[in-house]
Amino acid sequence: MARVSARCALLELPVELRLEIYAFAVLDCKYVTIGTAKIEGSLPNVVHRLYGRQRAPYPGIPERSEPVVEAHYRAALLSVVKPATVQAEIEPAETAYAHTNTAYHTLSLLNKQINDELQSHFAIPTRRDTSLFVQYPFGLHILHDTTPQLLRQARTVHLAGSYTPQNYSPSQAARLGPQQAPEQLKLQGNVVPDSERQLERLFKSCFGARPSQRLQAIELRVYYPGHDAYSTVWGDDESPIVIALRNIALGEISIEVWRGQYGTGVALSAVPTTEKKRVVSTVWRKLEEGREDQPEKGSWIVDPQWPDSKVADGSASSTRADTVISTHA
Repeated sequence: MARVSARCALLELPVELRLEIYAFAVLDCKYVTIGTAKIEGSLPNVVHRLYGRQRAPYPGIPERSEPVVEAHYRAALLSVVKPATVQAEIEPAETAYAHTNTAYHTLSLLNKQINDELQSHFAIPTRRDTSLFVQYPFGLHILHDTTPQLLRQARTVHLAGSYTPQNYSPSQAARLGPQQAPEQLKLQGNVVPDSERQLERLFKSCFGARPSQRLQAIELRVYYPGHDAYSTVWGDDESPIVIALRNIALGEISIEVWRGQYGTGVALSAVPTTEKKRVVSTVWRKLEEGREDQPEKGSWIVDPQWPDSKVADGSASSTRADTVISTHA
């Protein structure tokens, strides 16, 4: 007797109706935040949360941490001052990294036809309505390796983090002092993410010469600790700002440079342009932090206007600035 294959009621619906269902199911959140949470608790509970039920630590993120993808805006996942934590006593989901799964991820795994329809549906920019907030560099690592499908439904992307040169020379040590020596984080799984390559791929896919992702805007906020960190912003080939500028072929780019006594913050945002040109506008501001009645050092990383900001609405800063325009044939 011939075997009768199971019928899928969803695929029997008209494609127009299926697309409406996809949009309703996938765009169930306006904001998504991606980062890591430090596991707190007694050592036995921490070990159980990481290794219990045949689990294994997520590779490439700090020790005693786990990846988190939340369907709302959560500043703690981006902050270095007040980072996110999770209690080890709370039993995690049975599925490995279930908290990194999204509706898009679940639907795309059903079958090839649904996955193709999802990609076609969100290829139209007006159907994208999600803003991604991503911690750098470990949140970007999670986005790159575990949830890359989120880019297909994203309207805007916002990255936030800090950067200290890892190629630490004696001259840098003498200039910055022992308090600014790069912290050698121990990472899980003996995996060191290629953060430079991941950031390069993101910007190239969104604002390269032949972009594959149609974003309305991308934003990068990077804090460089150290009283003389300004030279690192532009003089280090692995500086996130340098990598971003190197991989934006066309678009309107706004840069805010915040210089302070304890560090330098740089906010870069880019929006598409209908003309074949690249416009770079730069302003310099004073960063006040670390003293009494001032924000904590490094808190600049998280924009107080988030999740609602001008960049999130797809518009670049209109502040008067130094401007450089280059055209492409």
